[in-house]
Amino acid sequence: MLARTLRWLRLIEASVASAAYAAVAILLMADVIGREVFETAILGAQQLAVYGAILAGFLGFTLATSDNTHLRPEFLDFILKRFEPWTSQAGNALSALFFFGAGYVAWTFVEISMDAGDRAPVLYFVVWPLQLIIPYAFISSGLKHLAFAARPDLQPAKEREAG
Repeated sequence: MLARTLRWLRLIEASVASAAYAAVAILLMADVIGREVFETAILGAQQLAVYGAILAGFLGFTLATSDNTHLRPEFLDFILKRFEPWTSQAGNALSALFFFGAGYVAWTFVEISMDAGDRAPVLYFVVWPLQLIIPYAFISSGLKHLAFAARPDLQPAKEREAG
């Protein structure tokens, strides 16, 4: 059940991230073509593209957690390998706590933006709905690390680069 939930969550996050990057590409191409061919820009296209890239980037962060592909220091791995799987489980538990804390801070940021009525430049829509991706990404990564701490068999093996 947990493995299936993690797979579905990864599929949904990857689909939304892909759609966001596709929207970014379409917006930017349309804006460039509009300016270069028709001598008119699309109002707010660049700003919307930036928001799309932010959305895709934060979802990419959660996908890195799903795939166990985060960049991390490896200089102590030769020592920590002796204590596997305990060190991996402890690391996942600590990561979960860290990401839950970051999610709380991110939610506080969104609340402040909501209360202040912050609006996007040029297009003037409220930005807090878009900012929800920040606490979501941290909470999603925290939940995944918690699942990996409880069930190490669900965490994909880290692939080492050749060379």
